[in-house]
Amino acid sequence: MQSIRVAGIAALLSTTSMSALAQTEAGGGEDATILDEILVTSVNRVATPVSDITRSISVVTTEDLELQADLNRSVGAILAQTIPGFSPSTEALTNFGQQLRGRNFQVLIDGVPQNTPLRDGQRSLASIDIDALEQIEVIRGGTAIYGFGADGGLINYITKRPAEGEFNGSARANIGFNTNVVNDSVRVETSLQASGRVDKIDYLLSGTYVNRNNTFDADGNRRPADPVGAQGGLDETDQFNIFAKLGYELTEDQRLQANFNFFSLKQNADFGLRSSLLNPNPFFQFGPPVEIETAVRGDSMSADPGNETINGYLTYTHNDIAGTSLEIQGYYQQIDTIFTLFAGFPQTQIESEKFGARLTANTPFDFDVFTFDLTYGVDFLADETRQFDIGGGEDATGDQDAIAGFAQVEIPIGELGILTGGLRYEDVSVDITGVDPTGEVGGDDVLFNASASVFVTDEITVFGGFSQSFSPGDILRVITDGSFATTEDVELEFVQTDNFEGGIRGNFDIARFEVVGFFSESNNGTTFDTELNIITQPEEIRGVEVSLEIDPIDDLTIGATFSYADGEIDLDDDGTFDEDLPTTRITPEKVTVYADFAPLDWWTLHGQLLYSGTQTNNSTTFGGGQEIDNYVLVDIQSTFDVGPGILSIGITNLLNEDYFPVINQAFNSQFANVQGPGRRINFGYKVPF
Repeated sequence: MQSIRVAGIAALLSTTSMSALAQTEAGGGEDATILDEILVTSVNRVATPVSDITRSISVVTTEDLELQADLNRSVGAILAQTIPGFSPSTEALTNFGQQLRGRNFQVLIDGVPQNTPLRDGQRSLASIDIDALEQIEVIRGGTAIYGFGADGGLINYITKRPAEGEFNGSARANIGFNTNVVNDSVRVETSLQASGRVDKIDYLLSGTYVNRNNTFDADGNRRPADPVGAQGGLDETDQFNIFAKLGYELTEDQRLQANFNFFSLKQNADFGLRSSLLNPNPFFQFGPPVEIETAVRGDSMSADPGNETINGYLTYTHNDIAGTSLEIQGYYQQIDTIFTLFAGFPQTQIESEKFGARLTANTPFDFDVFTFDLTYGVDFLADETRQFDIGGGEDATGDQDAIAGFAQVEIPIGELGILTGGLRYEDVSVDITGVDPTGEVGGDDVLFNASASVFVTDEITVFGGFSQSFSPGDILRVITDGSFATTEDVELEFVQTDNFEGGIRGNFDIARFEVVGFFSESNNGTTFDTELNIITQPEEIRGVEVSLEIDPIDDLTIGATFSYADGEIDLDDDGTFDEDLPTTRITPEKVTVYADFAPLDWWTLHGQLLYSGTQTNNSTTFGGGQEIDNYVLVDIQSTFDVGPGILSIGITNLLNEDYFPVINQAFNSQFANVQGPGRRINFGYKVPF
């Protein structure tokens, strides 16, 4: 069975680290999985074969997502398992503490931004259910090609395309539970999908519902509903997702497409963690950690915590206007994030509303001795973000207008390699109200990028590049926590990051590998002090990522990834990097190992391991200064052709490891000293109709 697990390596790109299961499900058997035909849009904003990419990018395929859904539906957990340089899972709703190469990332759905950068709620990964996705493209390292953020990289959710034929349907049902406490830990998932094409019209409709009960650690103790304090948990939640896509072929070269996505994850918990359990002091959270042996019934909240996202976007494409292809997209988005009630503080909420437009054009130039592709366009984003106390109190609002123009060129150098480069100009202004100081904060910058791939042999490629990113840097938090007399003092708080990377890739008959080194620096990166006030100081991050995959025999593929990073901060702003970045930014080394075995047409077997290492640092900021213990998690998954559909069985934490997730150890506080989930088993059945 031909694997498309390492879509990047096998096509001179980076590894994804998961495998396709049954290629016949993708329609067409082994011949349908030619690796060079995998297209990505996140690097150059136009569909580009992976073999032509000069950046580090990973592609998580449909088959990878279906496999991982039998183990953990959280995108944060999936990316931790599959993407080099991505932090270990928080085992919670939040992606706070999950970084890409030590920095925050930008999340997109078909190019539409999902972050709330003016006041970062750290929930952007929970914007759409994985059943609606065809693949996830991850740029590892800062980029400005989509702009308005992406200091550490870009995560672009690519939604599914309608299948051929007038009607194609599928239904899926899953049930899972902890093996040591069954009754109170049941999780139920259901999904329905329909798609097809009729004449010039194509459509897709996807609906998913997930009901989660409690989770229990390896010792059988009930975990609190929010295991990392007020950051957001997954226990006792109801999750809904409705995704719809409708397209119309205006002419042979023109297309109009409308997309709609509604995602809701709400928590109504009976079990939480009260301050009286540990310490009556309302600021107990900064005291020494006490292991939480069990959760207790929690305090009532003014509103159910969770996340709700609405996306609507309309896209017009023309494939040939005098040789130029054109895409125009307009979008509207609403994000509503409600945090858990936290002892000593009011319950808070973030509301964000965005209007945006993107124009992208691509023109090929073909001269007698010189050819190149030019991609260029304009982006506009209006973003109003508001954070307020539920029931009254502080109400901080940022109203952002941002416009950017960009141009990117790709130049093939015969059989020697490929050169790419470009620039982007961004102009961002934010009107601040509701807090002191009020007024307008502005910033603009020209961002550059350049990268190249050199084909040393047919099997070996050397690559390297430089890119810059520019973001508001959680500006509402900066102003609220700072001591600024006027907003004129805040202009410097817009964050610019310079990113460098270089490496080597190999693609042989039975083996693929990649080794990448990276370095990034910023004059005003963001961390937190021990009182959770924001700090903006110079910082540097460096690291290495290694990927390897081999096919020792037919029907067996084995692979591994290794990720390591370290970083320092100039806390005194005196030109000396004298302190480590905290664990909430730089997590320990990570190793993943995976194997796929498909000896029979009707049976597949997958196993995976994640090792998170030890770490010590001298950071005096929040999330630093403590020793981080290592842990190993082992998962297995298997599928069987049964009747008209496919039966799947997945077991997470197979060895029932007693461990604390990295983020919980980093917090080093009473409210987050919670163990990770123990062994869970999941049964699923999917049938087409």
